[in-house]
Amino acid sequence: MDRLLSFLKQKRAISSDTAAEKCRLKLLGSNKKLLFFQEDGSLPEEYEKYRTNREPDLETKVFMQMGQKISDLFELMQGYFGTPKFALDRKYACYTFFGTETDPELLDERTELISSFWEYFLFDYRLRDTNERPVEHFYKYYKKHPNPRYARNNKALTELLESMLKIRIMIFTVEGEDVDGWFRCKDFFTGSISELCLPVDDTVDTSDFVCIAHVFEDGNLITEYMRSVIISPIMRKALRSRFSRLLKGYRIAHPEADWEQFCNDNVALVMHMVAIAGAPEMKTKALDWSTDIQDYKPAEICKNMPVNQFLMQFGKLLHFSWQDRQNLIQMWSDFHEVCPVSCFSDEEFMVWALAVMENYMKITRTFLLDVDAYAEKIHIVEQRIRERESIINEKLHLNLYDPRYISEDALINMVFS
Repeated sequence: MDRLLSFLKQKRAISSDTAAEKCRLKLLGSNKKLLFFQEDGSLPEEYEKYRTNREPDLETKVFMQMGQKISDLFELMQGYFGTPKFALDRKYACYTFFGTETDPELLDERTELISSFWEYFLFDYRLRDTNERPVEHFYKYYKKHPNPRYARNNKALTELLESMLKIRIMIFTVEGEDVDGWFRCKDFFTGSISELCLPVDDTVDTSDFVCIAHVFEDGNLITEYMRSVIISPIMRKALRSRFSRLLKGYRIAHPEADWEQFCNDNVALVMHMVAIAGAPEMKTKALDWSTDIQDYKPAEICKNMPVNQFLMQFGKLLHFSWQDRQNLIQMWSDFHEVCPVSCFSDEEFMVWALAVMENYMKITRTFLLDVDAYAEKIHIVEQRIRERESIINEKLHLNLYDPRYISEDALINMVFS
């Protein structure tokens, strides 16, 4: 309590931090035993009635047991997103995070590994149907359906969820310690300095640490541990150069993107690149993401176009990510703007939609659908798809990993395959 009060005084939340020390002097004797025990170790008779009684959990307490409430929320969110309804999202998130298609419940029961996955899932992963982060989705749900088990604490839990909406992933180096567990930290991308409360022992040399953590607005980490790797200054410079090339290409389709947006849109990619940079035995290939495209102006998307409707139906039925669906209809919109086509049957619209998907899968090196098998199933001649695929490729001048239609999965393929 003495340390807590000192911390609160530093933060100017209270004006005096001497209460705990005064209590200590009254409660403890010179031998550091509680004064209200008798010589034989028993309680005085007047205290016996308090032996099994507990102080009520007053709403006005300064100390709100934040750690317990965070644990409660994690338990609630993991229970909610652990249902069959979100099985596919867990599967895709697991594949992106671990590189395996297994369910997280079946993985090695190492606490930090599973906790790390759930942090990624809750705060970084994008739900395939809505593109929301799970914490955003759960906040909306919990406001309407609070858990009766927590009754009186539901208001505090909802407010804590609100603050969790602002949690962000941060990649940083440790510049030095200030006081009582607070450290000066430099954002790896922007160079800005923040004061963070880190679970770091003062005996640990943090000079070459590159850390990854989820951070509240006030500088506290969401967990008591953080992922960190040792990367030399030369390798840090090389890593940042790789990230800069990726950001430059990313801005072709997202000209407004800054470092924060790039990281938020591609968290798994960023985490994997940092982890690999900290493993010198794992060689990385040269990153050459070049394109002739400079001034890209995406065509206006008309979702009512029949081909786009087919693409959206495919996306919904086959559980494409939100980004994949957007990229597919953007590709067709861009093509239709430079080469309008007329179709006179649903089958013709379907052929064009399959041609778009085939092109998209080839340039992103991702698998969404076996187009040939599907065409055979619905009795469409594959040659018709190939002809239209070639036309789209020629008119749009498509490149491998074309930055106009890039997704995080495609970036991961480009960097690591």
